[in-house]
Amino acid sequence: MAVGVIGLALAQGWSQNSVPNGVAAVVNSEAITLRDVLAQTQMEEDDLKTQQANGKITNDERKERIRARRNTVLDSLIETKLILQDYKKKGYNFPDYYFDREERQKIRDMYGGDRQALVKTLEERGQTMAEFKKYVRETFIVQQMRIINAKRYITISPHMIEAYYQQHVRDFLQPDRVKMRMIYLAPGSSENLEATAKEVLGRVESGEDFAELARKYSDYNRAGGGLFQDNNGWAEREGLKSELAEVAFQLRPGQSSGLISIPTADGKPAYYILNVEEVKKATVTPLSSIRDAIESTLQAAESEKVQREWIDRLKRDAYIEKFL
Repeated sequence: MAVGVIGLALAQGWSQNSVPNGVAAVVNSEAITLRDVLAQTQMEEDDLKTQQANGKITNDERKERIRARRNTVLDSLIETKLILQDYKKKGYNFPDYYFDREERQKIRDMYGGDRQALVKTLEERGQTMAEFKKYVRETFIVQQMRIINAKRYITISPHMIEAYYQQHVRDFLQPDRVKMRMIYLAPGSSENLEATAKEVLGRVESGEDFAELARKYSDYNRAGGGLFQDNNGWAEREGLKSELAEVAFQLRPGQSSGLISIPTADGKPAYYILNVEEVKKATVTPLSSIRDAIESTLQAAESEKVQREWIDRLKRDAYIEKFL
């Protein structure tokens, strides 16, 4: 049985003995069965049948989606089979205690450490403990083989990091930002909203503490004194309504706006008063601050590339025949 089948069968709740079988593909001298494929597609196929019955998709659409999904799963199972064969061919022999540790972890993750619950579930699914152990073993081997083959060939040089930084410098631009508070008066928050808004504005202009006024009047983050709720009070242009951004980014630190009226979706006026505490002009994040992050990005990209090249080599050297 291909890796992953037991685990998915447990999650999806079908019995191996309840589905048809046959050869879906041959990889060198080993077969992948239709049952292996259905273990990963059955739930989706059942959902597609329901969608067709409800008139959401046609029969042809259902068949095409099933065909595409089965082929995607089969390709994944072929890769898994090739990796397991490569493990044997290269003479790897991971110690049994690795697999015992993985098995205990799986039981903790899936059954809270209750081994009897696992045994009961396997019995209900028509599966055996030996099959579960094989699933754990093969899953671990595939994971480790991917790691081994990725790490073996990947080296990220300082030049690669610097080149990536230069090529993506716009991605590291920190745009203009303002740290701001806002008094927002929502429609219906007082009997005469415009009069209340003008009263609050007058108190702002007379020098009263903006945060305290926000705690008394604002319908936006009243508890926080009207502080902009994202990024510890720091707002970027795209995070504000355009009418508010136009005003906010013209204010200097310590300045408050006048009364800003913006209609809500139903056309009723809402009122805003803004106060800017700090301003930060656009800057580019220095390479020294993000070198590790860039290295991780490059490692991930190189890992994917190396693994794909490895799998492609395994496919070129293998006899593979598909029957789906």
